[in-house]
Amino acid sequence: MDELERRVRSDIDQYGWHVAKILGDERAPGWAYTIGLLETAGHPELSVFGLEHTEAHELLNHLGSLARGGRRLAPGEHAGIFEGLPCGIRQVDPRWLDVFFGNAAWHYKSDRVAMLQCFWPDADGRFPWEDGFAASWRREQPLLFHPDVEAALTPDVAEALRLEGAL
Repeated sequence: MDELERRVRSDIDQYGWHVAKILGDERAPGWAYTIGLLETAGHPELSVFGLEHTEAHELLNHLGSLARGGRRLAPGEHAGIFEGLPCGIRQVDPRWLDVFFGNAAWHYKSDRVAMLQCFWPDADGRFPWEDGFAASWRREQPLLFHPDVEAALTPDVAEALRLEGAL
């Protein structure tokens, strides 16, 4: 095992999951996701985009604790997750697993890991797929339930991924 494998395994053994965090930049948002929740709680892995890393980590730990306690977060809206605001949950299309969640695929040795994406609403309570969602926030939350690049990603995020060789 290399250092990353040992850390992931240690976190899963100690906490029930590991939270992987990827830094964003001016072209693409940062994101975070769990590895091990499926293994320890029988719950799909969870991801969130566009939040500050500490907030994302805290959110995923909170959701992981709910899952470990028996709550199943199915696609739809869930109240009370974001300080009184609803949380939208959608199933990530398998097309995006290697692009965004490669360490989860590596851990499970599969490109078919069940992954849910958690969405936060804009100031008016709308989600990114709803009419009227704050356009300036759209880049922060890709719609990974769509397999189509143009439907899932804003043009700048798609271009950043193409430049990295991920698309």
